[in-house]
Amino acid sequence: MTETKRALWDRFVDRFVDTADPISLFETSADGTVDTIAYGRSGRRTLRRGERMERKLREAGGRVVADYDRREGRYEGLVYMMYTLDGDEVVPRYLGKCGKFGASGTDLNSNLKNVDTNDGKLARWGYGNYYHFGDLSSAAFRDDGSGKYDRWVEALFALTDPPRLREPVYFWVEPWAVGTEGPYPDTRPYLEELEYQLIGIAFELYPERLLNTEGVPTNPAAYAEMRGWTDREDARLSDF
Repeated sequence: MTETKRALWDRFVDRFVDTADPISLFETSADGTVDTIAYGRSGRRTLRRGERMERKLREAGGRVVADYDRREGRYEGLVYMMYTLDGDEVVPRYLGKCGKFGASGTDLNSNLKNVDTNDGKLARWGYGNYYHFGDLSSAAFRDDGSGKYDRWVEALFALTDPPRLREPVYFWVEPWAVGTEGPYPDTRPYLEELEYQLIGIAFELYPERLLNTEGVPTNPAAYAEMRGWTDREDARLSDF
């Protein structure tokens, strides 16, 4: 761990994440047992999103959709984080994004369509197959999800029947505005670049706790230099 990375991470968290009133990712009882719902035509057992989390995500997604509809070009999409707390310290467990545009580059991302009502996709945190809650639930209850989510189950849950968390798990989301300064001073990354920056810093600080598998740098120093993140003395990444 380096002091440079710690300072960059703490500065970003201080700017964006409200640790005084964190939002629970799951709907849970007092002992950390996660509520479940019967989802879909088959009524498959599915972990339930936290009510505040769902409300916050729909609101944030709605801002991006409104921006798309009005052709204002203010937001690029959503950046989000699943995290835990060590005291006041934010420990990132998963970082990701949901861009405003789909594969065509012009149409609205299908993950954001009907974001105020769609339960299956919901900006990638949906209950459907191939979405975070859907596949995490499959891994927890049916052992038929993506191997990626097996790691999530092991890291987050002490038990799966009933599903009980090892510790509280929280959620943060932000509509990412064009021109917003990222974690590195005087950089204003595009959403995709922001995701890589945050994953890179988080991996350096929390390599055993971060659950991302995509976007984790194999040669972070060279990548940072290529992307032009090493120009400032106070943001030197030679120790990345």
